[in-house]
Amino acid sequence: MDQRLAELVEELTTSGQPRLEPGRMKELKKICRSSEEHLSHAYHLLMTRLNEEHAEMRFSAFQIVQELFTRSHQFRTLIISNFQELLELTVGIDHEQPLPPPKEVAQKLRQAAIKSVQEWHEKYGEAYKKLSLGYHFLKQNKKVDFQDVHARTVAERRREEEKQKRLDNIYKEKAKRAEKEMEEMSQEIVNILTEMENCFQLLLP
Repeated sequence: MDQRLAELVEELTTSGQPRLEPGRMKELKKICRSSEEHLSHAYHLLMTRLNEEHAEMRFSAFQIVQELFTRSHQFRTLIISNFQELLELTVGIDHEQPLPPPKEVAQKLRQAAIKSVQEWHEKYGEAYKKLSLGYHFLKQNKKVDFQDVHARTVAERRREEEKQKRLDNIYKEKAKRAEKEMEEMSQEIVNILTEMENCFQLLLP
């Protein structure tokens, strides 16, 4: 059964489809319901997928997490016990570890994760203290605006600002080089004109 569970997780997270295939998802949920061991195994398989350096895999894995989170107290406990890592892998709260490409899918993943955290907090926050802490951590420390449709974290905004600064510096350097080249050319033109004038003076009686 564990083998089949691993196959289902792999198939669901490598399909490249934006939505989970209903038949496989139904089979996966059935296996997870059959025992706590299988559910725990599914959790570890999904966390492995969430660590992949590919946003589509992470997005698919997170969609499975969403499905199981609302259906199982044990699964919620497992996810919340490692909540910070989940946030790092789906929201991108660590400035040093941005979400992997493709960028468009990474944005969808971030939006889905932030929306889920808000919904989970509203529904389960009182029962799971760590979930509530995670929500407030995103809101207060990472300045996540849960009303922002783009759901940008402070880390993402900082990356964008740094990228803009780098571009500005590049443009400034180019402008300085162009200005310097113009000055050098101007001096060269002056020198040529001076030489020409001297030549004319030598030629003229």
